Amino acid sequence: MWAAPDVAALWRTVVDEALALIAADGAAVVTYTERFWQTLAAHPGDAAPDHSAAAAVTEMLFRRGLLQQPISIDDPAEDASANGLGGRALLVARIEGSPRQPVRLVWYATRPATLSRFADLAEAFAHHASLALGAVMERDNLNRAVAARHRVGLAQGIWMTRRQLTADQAFALLKRDSQNTHVKLRAIAQTVIQTGDLPVAAENEAE
Repeated sequence: MWAAPDVAALWRTVVDEALALIAADGAAVVTYTERFWQTLAAHPGDAAPDHSAAAAVTEMLFRRGLLQQPISIDDPAEDASANGLGGRALLVARIEGSPRQPVRLVWYATRPATLSRFADLAEAFAHHASLALGAVMERDNLNRAVAARHRVGLAQGIWMTRRQLTADQAFALLKRDSQNTHVKLRAIAQTVIQTGDLPVAAENEAE
């Protein structure tokens, strides 16, 4: 998990390792967006119908306020009947560290089963996944920052060559245009790289 190149790859690794650890019939990472739960990654394949059913039950549990802590349901006939899960078992653990929306790791059984005995193991694994998420996000942010700095440097070089400016003068123009247009500096730099020019507002100020 720690070596995942990005968050999307991390979720795929998480569900694969989750099933290797706890032998359920399937596992999914789900998140709450736009007022309902969506699947970020699942195993077996994303097209399997059980993932949407697992997400539906997760949403039901969330709305009932039951996902503040890890939860396990064996043979959830009463709670899941409305969602078409029949006598399946469900094991849900929290993955911490996502800044915008809650994320849960779900194991489920497609037939009557007992997953509750794995509750402590599931919580420990989810904690490990949370730490991996923090590491991957930090690395992702660092990579984006390095890439943005590289783009700004290229834009500076282009502007220095075209207008015979010093590095400080070229950077000042980029920064001024970013402030005047309320566009991020890396986006201004990308425009310069693609077109060889600043937007009109900065161009006028440069003359």
